[in-house]
Amino acid sequence: MAESESITKPTARFEDLRGILRYVPQFRQRVFVIAIDGAVMHQPGFASLLQDVAVLQSLNIEVVLVFGARAQIRSLAERRGVPLTSDDGMSRTDLATLEVAVEAITRQASELMADLTALELPVVISNALVVHPAGVIEGVDQEFTGRIERVDSESLRVLLKADIIPILPPLGYDGRGATLRLNSDAVATEVAIALGAAKVIFVSEAGLTCPDGSRLAQISVADARDIARKRDARHDVNLLSKLRYAALACQEGVPRVHIVDGTQDEALLAELFSNEGVGTMIHADDYQQIRKARSSDIPMLLGMMQQSMDDAALVPRTREQIQSKIKDFFVLETDGNPIGCVAVHSYDEEGRRVAELACLFVRRSHKNRGHGQKLVAYAEDVARQRSCSVLVALSTQAFRFFEEKMGFQVTTPDALPVARREKYDRSGRNSKVLIKALK
Repeated sequence: MAESESITKPTARFEDLRGILRYVPQFRQRVFVIAIDGAVMHQPGFASLLQDVAVLQSLNIEVVLVFGARAQIRSLAERRGVPLTSDDGMSRTDLATLEVAVEAITRQASELMADLTALELPVVISNALVVHPAGVIEGVDQEFTGRIERVDSESLRVLLKADIIPILPPLGYDGRGATLRLNSDAVATEVAIALGAAKVIFVSEAGLTCPDGSRLAQISVADARDIARKRDARHDVNLLSKLRYAALACQEGVPRVHIVDGTQDEALLAELFSNEGVGTMIHADDYQQIRKARSSDIPMLLGMMQQSMDDAALVPRTREQIQSKIKDFFVLETDGNPIGCVAVHSYDEEGRRVAELACLFVRRSHKNRGHGQKLVAYAEDVARQRSCSVLVALSTQAFRFFEEKMGFQVTTPDALPVARREKYDRSGRNSKVLIKALK
């Protein structure tokens, strides 16, 4: 969390730079729509956030900025003594609320322009939104609340191709010239859909959490809708709005939507340029998948496992040994980057089939995030598909994980198939033998 007025960025490490460079080819010339909550713009780390936007543009990523102004509207209304009918553009906006909103948003746009200009970034405030009054909803006239009819995507593309960052405030103008209040989450989503954006990034006042208080790292579109619909008490209306619009964006073709806590320093780059990120990602496709290993994966697998083999946590394996059993190996990927593996070997013996879970490994940087459980569960499914009745695992250091997390029981080496028992005796590793019946 940013707690001081002066934010000092940590020195970049070479591995951080390599991580960024790995993503650059897939992001280059793609559109990112970044929506920043008004409250974030008052945070001490806001200047650093804008510097990160400059980094994105320097990598030839086309950036569109949208900003909210709920905090500024509330503050101004309190000073003026004006009761608000809506502070976020999601419900009725009367004339008094509109006047406060226009003044707060206009001032905020000017300050944002000044900050970006100081970073030598070319920017322009765009009126690329064609809007109309929201009308009457559930019997209530929404007055000066607007809805987006369409986005003038061509004008935005002209700006982007000229390396100019368009800024879209949460205001729009209808065909009669009337000013209408918009919700910034809706603006970001509609712009992203119209431009075929690769990502929407909501830089929010807070992040999404699990029931135990830990970060909610990723969810599907269906789960995002479910949380928004049930109005989970852990999350305020601001976050629920973002989940609702994130689901809509993914449904309409935006591959990834991210929600990050804008109070965290460097949250934007950390979310975009690392496998696990620091916020919540809503995904429309198979962001994380387990696939069959290929021969081309072998150097990567050996590189990942080398330290664990040196530490005697894994049985040493050669390239040739893995190649001979490559059909038994499976790789866990996150956004196309391998982070773990598991192998499932099968044995036929006395009328029964036994499967062995082997070579379970997760990169050190991705441990304690549930990936091991996911790989074991996948291995169980593979064993069932092969008509195996039991799954055995041998472990010298991780047997508690198999017992406490995955429901295995410690047994004796006699439970191993004969061919496997012979290898066990020859190895001299004295591994714990664990077993699990497959239903």
